[in-house]
Amino acid sequence: MVTDTHVGLTAASAQRLGLVYAAIARLGPDFVLHCGDVTDTGLPGEYERYEQAVPAALRGRIRHVPGNHDVRWDPSAKELYRVRLGAVPYSFDAGGVHVAGFDPTQLLLEPGHCGAAGLDWLDRDLAAATGPALVFQHFPVGSRHDYVDDQAALLEVMAGHDVRAIVAGHVHRETVTRLGRLTQVTLRAVLKEPVFYWADLSPSTAGPALAVSRVTVAADGTQARSPVATIPLSGAHPPLLPPSRPWRAAAGWLGVRLPGRAALLDVPAAAAGLGLPLRRGRPRPQWRLRLDGSVQGGIAMAGGGVVVAASTAGDVAAIRPAAGRASWEWRTRLGPVYRRPGVDPGTDTLFVPSADRHLYALDASTGTVRWRFDAGAPVLSEPLAAAGHVVVCAGERLLALDAATGQLAWSVPGRGFSAGRAACDGERVYTAAADGYARAHDLRTGREAWSHLMVSGDRHRVALYSGWDDVVVPGDGVVIVATVSGSQALEAATGTPRWTFPGATMYPPAVVLGDGTALLTTEQGVVSRVGLADGATVWRASLGMRVQNAGLAVAGDSAWVVSAHGRLARVRLADGLRQGSRRFTRAQCFSAPAVTGDVLVAGDQDGVVYGLRLPAGPVSP
Repeated sequence: MVTDTHVGLTAASAQRLGLVYAAIARLGPDFVLHCGDVTDTGLPGEYERYEQAVPAALRGRIRHVPGNHDVRWDPSAKELYRVRLGAVPYSFDAGGVHVAGFDPTQLLLEPGHCGAAGLDWLDRDLAAATGPALVFQHFPVGSRHDYVDDQAALLEVMAGHDVRAIVAGHVHRETVTRLGRLTQVTLRAVLKEPVFYWADLSPSTAGPALAVSRVTVAADGTQARSPVATIPLSGAHPPLLPPSRPWRAAAGWLGVRLPGRAALLDVPAAAAGLGLPLRRGRPRPQWRLRLDGSVQGGIAMAGGGVVVAASTAGDVAAIRPAAGRASWEWRTRLGPVYRRPGVDPGTDTLFVPSADRHLYALDASTGTVRWRFDAGAPVLSEPLAAAGHVVVCAGERLLALDAATGQLAWSVPGRGFSAGRAACDGERVYTAAADGYARAHDLRTGREAWSHLMVSGDRHRVALYSGWDDVVVPGDGVVIVATVSGSQALEAATGTPRWTFPGATMYPPAVVLGDGTALLTTEQGVVSRVGLADGATVWRASLGMRVQNAGLAVAGDSAWVVSAHGRLARVRLADGLRQGSRRFTRAQCFSAPAVTGDVLVAGDQDGVVYGLRLPAGPVSP
C-alpha cells in the first residue's frame, strides 16, 4: 500500500517512487493499493512520468484511487485520470476479502464529498460482498478528519456492512484509529520518504486478520519493517456507530442519527423548522428544494424573480421563490455542471456549461434547449453573455459563440485552462488562466490586445498559483484579476498594473459596488472594501469562517456572505460591521448565492437549494 507519490514533471519527483516500487516488485505482491495524489497537478506529463516509474512486474497489479491533487486542476473533468489509471469507484475480491476503491474527490475543489450517488454505489457494492470488506480512498474519516463533509453518511453506510478496514492517505502521516469493529490506517507519503506498507493475511486462533507493517527502503534497496496494526477480519466486535439517540454535541448543537445520515443540528435553526420564534434581524429559512448531485456552480438570476440552479449530476432547474415557499418553473437534465450558468436577459437565454463537452443555450422561461455547441473539451468555466456573444473556456481554448445561433465566432487556443469567468466592457474580453496570464481580447475578433504575466515558474507552480479559478471583474477603467496570493487591478486599456491587494482572493468572486469601490473576499473569510482608483482599504472585516468559492451577495445596505461550512453572515456595507450569522446547512457550500427580492438563495454540496428570508430595514448602528 502506498500513497501521496505526488509525481511531477521532473525526473527527481519519481526517483523515490522508483526505489519504492522496485522494492515492492521484489516481494511479489498479489496487488498494490495506491491511495491517491498519484501526481502533483494532474498534468499529462506527470502521468507519463509516473507510469515510467512502474516496473514491469507491477504493471496491472496496482489499483488506484484519485486524490485531490489529481483532479482539482484538471480541465478534462477526470477523463485523463480514467484513461491513464482506470474508472472509479470499483471493487474486486482477493484472499476472501472484498476490496472497494472509493472516490470522494471533487473536481476543481480541495475537500471531498461522497454524495448520494457515491453512497448508493458503495451500499450496493458492500451488500453484494460475501466476506469482510476493506475500503481504500484518499481522504481519511473520523473525528479529526473532516476532509469529507458527508463522512457521517459514509460511516452510516459502512455500519450496515462487514467493513473491517479503511486505508487512506492525504495527511502524509501514519495513524491507526479503531472505530468499533473497523480499523483505519493512514499512510506516510512516498513524497516525503521511501516508504510503503505491507499487509499479509494472518490466521490466528481468533480468526483471520490483516497484519499491516510499515516498510522503509534504504538507498541500496534494503528494507526495514515495523509492525503497525493487526486488523481482525472476523468475530464479534463493538458496533461501528452507537445506538440511535440524540446527544449534546456542543453548546447550541444537538446531534441526531437520521436514516442514512448522522448529523448535528443547529438548535435555533431546528427551532425555526418547528415554527418557534427566532431573534429579530436574522435571516429566516423559508423553503428548500433538492437537486440530484451537488450545487457547486452558483445561483444564476434569470429575470422576473426566477433563479436557476444546476448540479454536478446535470440537474438544471428554474425556481420561483415566493413568500414562505418556492416552486419549480421548469426542470431538465443535461450533462454535469460545475460552474454557474450565464444569463442574457435581453434574449431570455440561459447558457449552461457542462463537463459533457457541450455548452447549452436554454430558453430561460421554459428550459427548452435552443442550441448546443460541442466544445471538444469539458466546459468548466462560467459563460459570459456580452454584445450578442457568449464567451467561455473549454480545455485550454477561449471560445466566443454567436449567442443566438451557437455558431463559433472565434477561438483562441493554448491560452491555459480556466474555471472562472471572463469579463467584458463591450469592446474587450478580459480573462485569467492557468498559464499564468491575464489577457484582453477584442470581443468581435478574438485578437489579443494585451497580456499580463501574473505568476511565473515551472508548470506545476503556474497551474496551482495562477488565476485559473478567477472571476474577472471590470470597473472604472480597471480590471480586477486575482491569484491565491491576492488581487491586481490592471488598466483595462493596456494591462498595466495599477495596484495590488494581498490575500487569497481568487476563489470568492469580487463584487463591484458601483460607487468606485469593490468588495474583495479571501477564502479565509476576510472581506475588504477597496477603492478602484488606488486599492485603498475603506474597511476590513474578518468573519472567522472559511469562504472558499461561495462568496457573497449584496442586498440593500448589507453584504451577505456564505461560508464553505454553510453559514450566512451579514456585513454592513458602510463600515464592515458584522451583524451576526446563522448556519443554514451542515453540508459544504461552494456555490455563490443570489438575492431576489427579500430572499437569498444558496445551494450546497448535498444538492439542496435554500431560500432564506432576509430581514427588512437597515442595519442598526
